Amino acid sequence: MLVWLLLAISIGCILAKKTYWQLPLILTLVAAMTFNVLTPIGATIIVSGLAIAYFTAQQHNKVLIYVGHSAVILWIIGLVLHLYPGINNLLVLDQVNSGPLSRPFTLYFNLDKPMLIFALLLLVPNIVSNNQYNWRSFSLSRSQISIIGGGLITLPLFAWALQLVRPELTLPSWWWIFAMNNLIFTCVAEEVLFRGYIQGFLCKKLTPSIAIIIASVLFGLAHFSGGPLFIIIATLAGILYGLSYYWTRKITIAIVVHFAFNLLHLVFFTYPLPL
Repeated sequence: MLVWLLLAISIGCILAKKTYWQLPLILTLVAAMTFNVLTPIGATIIVSGLAIAYFTAQQHNKVLIYVGHSAVILWIIGLVLHLYPGINNLLVLDQVNSGPLSRPFTLYFNLDKPMLIFALLLLVPNIVSNNQYNWRSFSLSRSQISIIGGGLITLPLFAWALQLVRPELTLPSWWWIFAMNNLIFTCVAEEVLFRGYIQGFLCKKLTPSIAIIIASVLFGLAHFSGGPLFIIIATLAGILYGLSYYWTRKITIAIVVHFAFNLLHLVFFTYPLPL
């Protein structure tokens, strides 16, 4: 658990806009190798991806920048799909049920997927600029709050209408493990990737609405393992997160909205899917 505690500290430093996040990250990797969470091969794969991101950010040649970004994206896909050898993620929940109507659920504390946060920060240093992590400097209009709140209510109901989930009011004993993992290691990674990096890049090239839709569709497709209906719900949820990010310019708001949606799913509906 020391590995993921250090990893959580590293991510927390980034969210708090601290410049010394590199030290706890290095300690995370050292601890991971010490406890055989990382083998030398796994450590080499992770360090290589981080190094490519760092050196790409130093380049001025457009071809090298394009190649570097492409290499990092491919590296990230491998992380998200858990394709790389030598990375032993920690099994914390094995075939548990959130309730009698829900399918068995397995949960890992992942070391590979959160590494994309650090790579993207190295690749695009200003991805956390403009005070987007400052909670005190944002405002939402009443209509925007209504849209976000309404989305958090209607999307689960829409998933129920599609028979993707069923109502089931439960709070399993392991909810706090789910919450910590989902907030720190899942929501942060996904929002930095899909909102901070992809949506942020597309907004520079396209209109904001098109950028949000494309990023949301990609976010939906990333949840292909849940099936076509799950992709639809994830895409619509992605639009909600994308609007939260666009309206506030703060990734933390998108992270909180994302986490709130997932927690509502766990507490009020079958998780992850009905039997």
